[in-house]
Amino acid sequence: MTLKRFLPAILANLAAALADILLLAASAWLIASAALHPPLSKLSIAITLVRTAGISRAVLRYADRFISHKIIFLFLDNLRGKIFLNAAKIFPMKSGRSHEGDLLHSLTISADLLKDFLPRVVLPLSTAALVTILLTYFLREPLLPAIFLANLIPIALKAPDDSTYREKILDFNDGRDELNIFGKKTALKRLNLAAKNFGEENFNLTARQINFDTAFRILNAAGFFFILLKVAAVADTIALTVWTLIFLATLEIFSQIQPAIRTLNRIRRLEDYKIKNLPPAQIFSTDKAIEIKNLSFSYGGEKIFSDFSLNIERGEKLAIVGESGAGKTTLLYLLTKLFPPDSGKIAINGKISAATFNNYIFSTSIRYNFEMLHGNISEEKILSAMQVSGLENFDLDAEIGENGAKLSGGERNRLQIALALASEPDILILDEPTAGLDRRRAEKLVENLILATKNRTLIIITHDSNYFMEMGRIELVH
Repeated sequence: MTLKRFLPAILANLAAALADILLLAASAWLIASAALHPPLSKLSIAITLVRTAGISRAVLRYADRFISHKIIFLFLDNLRGKIFLNAAKIFPMKSGRSHEGDLLHSLTISADLLKDFLPRVVLPLSTAALVTILLTYFLREPLLPAIFLANLIPIALKAPDDSTYREKILDFNDGRDELNIFGKKTALKRLNLAAKNFGEENFNLTARQINFDTAFRILNAAGFFFILLKVAAVADTIALTVWTLIFLATLEIFSQIQPAIRTLNRIRRLEDYKIKNLPPAQIFSTDKAIEIKNLSFSYGGEKIFSDFSLNIERGEKLAIVGESGAGKTTLLYLLTKLFPPDSGKIAINGKISAATFNNYIFSTSIRYNFEMLHGNISEEKILSAMQVSGLENFDLDAEIGENGAKLSGGERNRLQIALALASEPDILILDEPTAGLDRRRAEKLVENLILATKNRTLIIITHDSNYFMEMGRIELVH
């Protein structure tokens, strides 16, 4: 947002500040003049001036807040839009959900700080500068600019780093089930210690800020007192009283400079999250179900795929087998566009659906999960998908708990398969579909899946090919 857009708010804030000064000056003139027992006509002029200044102050303060808030809300809307667009380019992050939350936390704090840039940085500094210029012009006093410039000395007070504390909270939350089993005592001690350290750092920072603010208030008061002594040598009693109140009002304006400088320093230190615009997989037409050409992808600095190519025919049944960490699940994320590749080409012909062992399950009921993902799906389609997955005896409306907590691991996995099947995709990708199942249920599930996807493409990602020998072929991922 440019200075041109800030200009109305700057002028409104300056006018309101000058109205404050005028009100104090007029009041001082009225009180000082009244002590000399002047004619009533002269006092009436002073009273009218005070009333006019008071009304002007109220109107200008309202205009200042109205204009500033309007600009702030516009700025905040633009800022949020930019943040969400940038975040959309990199989510889901390769480094996991906890780091997504870490980034969102930082972006939120950044947004909160940036939206205050106008009222807490631009307006206090611009008003103080303009008031200094006006007073210097009327008084011909070079000390005033010197006092203003002294207040601009940047004092870098480093804010405490809360990343360690937040990481411990995230770990505590993610591992709450394990802690319930093995005991929370040690973890709570570590969490309490992190909270205590963070609290102490915040307290020390606040204390330092108070000390610096006090020092600058003393500096400003001493400077204005010295100027007032010079004014007293040439001004009468009434003029001296007026200038005393003007200087007091100016001191209040100057007291906002240091908080403004601190806010500006925090904005400058905001962590710069540069959105890495990875080259997306090039789109090209194909008569196959999936065609991958020269795919490269790295995860956490480790190369997972390098110049990898793969063709999968329409209607083909394929098992992708590899050891843990070989990149099987990463390939699923690439095919479903959850991860952007570093380079290469990916072509997908038809609608794709996938299920992984770690997919989220919505709370409430099984029926609710189908409706969340597939809208107004018929009960017939739900029951058909449940039957293929071996869940035909389950109550669709029974409570399943948060993230399917009341289901076993195998039941959760089969529910995810049923949810993927219900979309009737051209290409179905399943990650470890037999995990958590005994041999009999695993073999029955594989048989049902092959029959249910008779004319469609089926891709099974697994570390164990024992149940998938009847698949068309096995592709090893190295």
